[in-house]
Amino acid sequence: MKKTEWTYYNLHNVLRVRVEKGHPSEYAARFVFGPFQTDPLDEVDLSLQFEPPGIGQHCIASYSYLFTENHVYLKQYKMHIARDGAAFVLAGKRDLVPYIGPVMQWLLMQKDHSMVHSAAVAVGGRGILLPGWGGTGKTSAITCLLKDVTDTSFLSDDYTILSAKGELLAYPKAFFIYPYHRGLFPHLFKAKHKPLVPPVLSGLLERIRTVVRPICMAFPRLENLARRLTPEHMQVPARLALPQANFCDKAPLQTVLFVERHSADKTELDRMDPAEAVPKMVGNWYYEQGRCGQDAFLALGATAVIPAPEYFSKMASIIEAACRDRPIFCLRMGQMSPAQIGKAVVDAVREVTAR
Repeated sequence: MKKTEWTYYNLHNVLRVRVEKGHPSEYAARFVFGPFQTDPLDEVDLSLQFEPPGIGQHCIASYSYLFTENHVYLKQYKMHIARDGAAFVLAGKRDLVPYIGPVMQWLLMQKDHSMVHSAAVAVGGRGILLPGWGGTGKTSAITCLLKDVTDTSFLSDDYTILSAKGELLAYPKAFFIYPYHRGLFPHLFKAKHKPLVPPVLSGLLERIRTVVRPICMAFPRLENLARRLTPEHMQVPARLALPQANFCDKAPLQTVLFVERHSADKTELDRMDPAEAVPKMVGNWYYEQGRCGQDAFLALGATAVIPAPEYFSKMASIIEAACRDRPIFCLRMGQMSPAQIGKAVVDAVREVTAR
């Protein structure tokens, strides 16, 4: 019998992941976990693999799930999510990476950490957390902060790991680069990783891809081909996107600066109440999981493989503890170019760190 081979990733010793070699998840996992690749580990928290553990006698939930107290099979996606002691297994013949967010978050929370949808930098060794909706300008903000604010180091662009003790852990996953980022990353467009559509069509193609992606994922070769050729964006490793930047692994949280867009033309910077900020971070994290991650969470919660009430309560308590006694601000901006967004965030960071 052929021995199963794995690729291992260790995220700050708080989350250990392995991916079966040859699995359709391998390609996406390199972009999500690449900087954390490591030697074989004796123990892991999460496995992505072809063969599921046996489900045994199980309950049947209408046309959606087969499940036990620690195992759920999602009929729509032909995939398994199973709890094995404190660890989890995701199994199936499609790319499983789009479904792992809720499980990753649960595993992190067991160690008093939470994933937050945000960018993050360290300025003078002190962490600045920049939560915000997708498309609000976090990538633009990070690029300008690294260039224009002295002694700034990169932590993350899209997700940040936050500990209950108030420590930011770097998560330098690959950047999504869109046509409108040309002015911020000219070196990437000169390199011609792949052709991109004009900025005016980028949003339309992204919406189309969001609809058809769950269908494509049932056909791994088609999905990998689509990733390489679709012209609405390109994925680029963080160090390739930011070749001149300083990178750091962690920083104590000093300030939270929400980055939001609104309909007015003016820019506003105000203090934000933690009672508003914490639920926003929890809700935004869930929204940003996308359809696949949300369906995985629904399956886990509906079958009680993971208790949904405890899930959100624990996430809120970790984020609240991390932000306690730290200033929280909200920067609201109107319609701006990426360069204008970057300048507005730079000005805001200088102001809040000087207070």
